[in-house]
Amino acid sequence: MTMLSTTGGPLGLASANPAELVFATDRLRVEHEWLRLHLKTLEAKAKEAKQLNTAASGVTALRELLEQASVLEEELERHAMWEERELFPFLLAYHHRHAVPSIVPSFWVLEKDYQLALLFLQSFRETATKGISLFAKPLLEEAVANLVQACLILKDHLTMEEQLVYPITEQVLTDLDYFFS
Repeated sequence: MTMLSTTGGPLGLASANPAELVFATDRLRVEHEWLRLHLKTLEAKAKEAKQLNTAASGVTALRELLEQASVLEEELERHAMWEERELFPFLLAYHHRHAVPSIVPSFWVLEKDYQLALLFLQSFRETATKGISLFAKPLLEEAVANLVQACLILKDHLTMEEQLVYPITEQVLTDLDYFFS
């Protein structure tokens, strides 16, 4: 998407392609829907695993949760890289052109929120790995608590991101429509 490229300095309004921005917004919606569904499923399975009492069922549940969390982390990484390389630089460049308060602090909060969720996922992985090698109910409960907390933070993160991004993209599209009509 050339419109959202960060190369070549600040992007001019005239260089923006509305169809590409609509595509980027649609991509954000679709990816967020997939992530939300995965988070909801993972959170539910984690809560179910907390109820398990036998070593065999607990170890099996932890292995499954580790695998599913790994898939989630890969998708989160891919999604975050797309946002950081393409979507956010365009929105920051566009928003910078207007005499309104900076949105940089909002992006900073989103980044810190995301990092916190990744720390909970890391704690989950570490504790779950211990729980697989040496099953103990407290390890299972700790691992699950970390995973559930990561899911909650990430769901809130997606909502906050949408509350920041969608109004800006709507404004860009309105401005482009006005500029080119």
